[in-house]
Amino acid sequence: MSSPLTRKQWGTIILVNVVVSTVTALLIVRVLTAQPAAGSVSAIATGQPAAAVSPTQTPPVPAAGNNARGPANDAAPARPSSTPVPEATATKTPAASPTASATATSTPAPNNLGNVSISTVLNAGQRQREVVVIVNQGDQVNLKGWTLTSNKGITYTFGNVTLFKDSFISLHTTSGSDVPTDLFMNRSDAAWQVGDVLTLAAQGKTIATFTVKQQ
Repeated sequence: MSSPLTRKQWGTIILVNVVVSTVTALLIVRVLTAQPAAGSVSAIATGQPAAAVSPTQTPPVPAAGNNARGPANDAAPARPSSTPVPEATATKTPAASPTASATATSTPAPNNLGNVSISTVLNAGQRQREVVVIVNQGDQVNLKGWTLTSNKGITYTFGNVTLFKDSFISLHTTSGSDVPTDLFMNRSDAAWQVGDVLTLAAQGKTIATFTVKQQ
């Protein structure tokens, strides 16, 4: 049987128990005060930041056509806003400006009409001697497509003929072969009569007129 503890031994045991209890209490208090908030426990465990929780979270509005019943469904439908929604205005793209090449027509107007006129009509009514003299007192001009017409409906159309500057050309009623200075209508009868009005035109534009006179 062991001997009873002495007073000194009892004092040492009590002191050790007090120290151990004090240290244990301090550790427990420190652990409790350092424990993270409940909302961050899962974030600490996973290594992700805790999501902020809104104190007033609005429940989601049910989609149209949901048959679920509840207070949100029984509520009166929201009235449409009286503020009109402006309509989108279509922006018109300005048309591109036409260029000179785009405005060309299939029948361009003559660039140079010269200064052409009907000088005289010789021997009107005599087929063999009948001549219309046409003069050019300006720059040279090509007479292709030009017409010489009388008020009685007789018309002559010029071919690819150039009338040079300060020159003239003779148009004969009789038959013959064209040369640069003389053209032939190859008619079987006279073309012009005294009093006839002759009109020289280029692509519908009147260039000159002349009234046949008695010689």
